[in-house]
Amino acid sequence: MESRTLNAIRRLLAGLLLIAGSLLPAAASPVTLQSLEMGYNRLLLHFDRPFDRGNVHHFVLHGTGSFRYVFDLKNTRLGSRSLAKKLQYGPQIRSIRVAQYRRDTVRLVIETPEAYAIAHYPLKSDTYLIVLPKGSGGGPGSIRGLFASIGSKKTIAPGKTPTHKAVRHTTKSGKRKSNARKPAKSRLMKERPHSPHRRYRIIVDPGHGGHDTGALDPSRRYREKDAVLQIALRLRRHLKRMGFDVVMTRSSDRFIKLHRRTRYANIKHGDIFVSIHANAVGRLSRASVAHGIETYFLSPARSARARRVAAKENSVGFTKYYRNSMNTFLKTLTRSKIILSNKLALDVQRSILANLRSRYRGVEDGGVRPAPFWVLVGAEMPAILVETGYITHPWEKKRLFNPRYQDLEAKGIAEGIARYLRNRERELE
Repeated sequence: MESRTLNAIRRLLAGLLLIAGSLLPAAASPVTLQSLEMGYNRLLLHFDRPFDRGNVHHFVLHGTGSFRYVFDLKNTRLGSRSLAKKLQYGPQIRSIRVAQYRRDTVRLVIETPEAYAIAHYPLKSDTYLIVLPKGSGGGPGSIRGLFASIGSKKTIAPGKTPTHKAVRHTTKSGKRKSNARKPAKSRLMKERPHSPHRRYRIIVDPGHGGHDTGALDPSRRYREKDAVLQIALRLRRHLKRMGFDVVMTRSSDRFIKLHRRTRYANIKHGDIFVSIHANAVGRLSRASVAHGIETYFLSPARSARARRVAAKENSVGFTKYYRNSMNTFLKTLTRSKIILSNKLALDVQRSILANLRSRYRGVEDGGVRPAPFWVLVGAEMPAILVETGYITHPWEKKRLFNPRYQDLEAKGIAEGIARYLRNRERELE
């Protein structure tokens, strides 16, 4: 009797063990690192299926005259030992090595002669991106985006003057005058631009959103986030009519962190990044005076006004960590990259003014200015920020919510982008 009872208990325990084993999560099988691809100042890691970012362990080893950036990719197998042999890179990188470090860990080592601001993140579910030092290069398969053409024979060399004239110059009478007041009568102002060599992708970024209302007028009835979204949606329509591919960072009233906007633009392989905002002043005594349209490109600010505007737009979530990251990124900007964004800003500013002044009086030219905007940091393409007007000004705030005014301003931005791309193609022909 006892033996039967013991046998029954054993069978019951065995059944329970089988059930428990079936309920335990099966260990995920390792992914395979299939290939490495050089992009413009970045390295792409391609896996055979989705790769979990949590499996990346990164650290830096500092030796005599060298820096080794080590990436341990856990739960990963190496597809081939020769993945790194065909990679081509410049003197900013001494070597890129990859090996099966452990049975389930692949180790990737990037050795450089100097330290640099490294970044890494998923580009797609099965592709991981590692930022390389500036000037590392990239072959024909490098990233889309007009920064990839830097280094061509027709690119302006550092130290030379840009082909565009300064936005402001002084007349003989001593008064300051803007070139944008008398735009060249280009066919682009009246006709759609000619078909580009390829279909460009424009990233349109309406500022703020969600709980972040942006600037408010003194009555608090007019909100920046609403005006810029309406202008951005009109801009999307004009760009699509011109044949461009358009991607919005937001198309509804939702909040997106600043640093995620350019990251999204990079993931989408944008060719142009344009962020739409509205300006404001804090002092009521200046609210009836300050008005006009300004366009900014990423660079260290050279004026108090630019620093003030940047501080306003950077105020949401701009911690000490991001301030340090921005300073590091600004140091990596080459003169060529700054010039490309400056040219884009010039073309957009001129076109906005030309369109608005055809129907409205008193449209003030605030100029094109460099400024350290966090929303532009990290963009791998020419990037600008347009301050479409002052929401604190008595009559300009009403214009910012006028559909006709919005449409003309959006059309001006679109034509400025088209003009810039056409000029850029001519430079590279």
